[in-house]
Amino acid sequence: MQVKHAANEKHKSIGVRQSSMDELKQKISDLSVRREALLAELKQVEEALTQAQQEESQLPEVLKILQQERDTQGRKALYMRKKLKQLKALPMKIIKK
Repeated sequence: MQVKHAANEKHKSIGVRQSSMDELKQKISDLSVRREALLAELKQVEEALTQAQQEESQLPEVLKILQQERDTQGRKALYMRKKLKQLKALPMKIIKK
C-alpha cells in the first residue's frame, strides 16, 4: 500500500511538473514576442534620438546664419531710415525736380 501511495505521489508530482513546464513554455513564448516588440520600439527610439542629436548639432550654425541675416537686415533698415530722414529734411522743391 505504501508503494502504491508513493507511486501516486510521484504521478501527481510528474503531472504538476508537466503542467508547470507547459506554463513556462507559454511564458517564454510570450516574453520572446514582447522582447521583439520592445527591440523594435528601441530601434525607433534610437533612430529618433540620433535624428534629434543631429538637428541639435546643426543649431549653432543655423543660429549663426540667422543672426547674420538679422544683422544685415538691421543695417539695411538703419541705412534706409537715415536716407528717409535726409529726404524729409530736403525742401519739397528739390524733391520734385
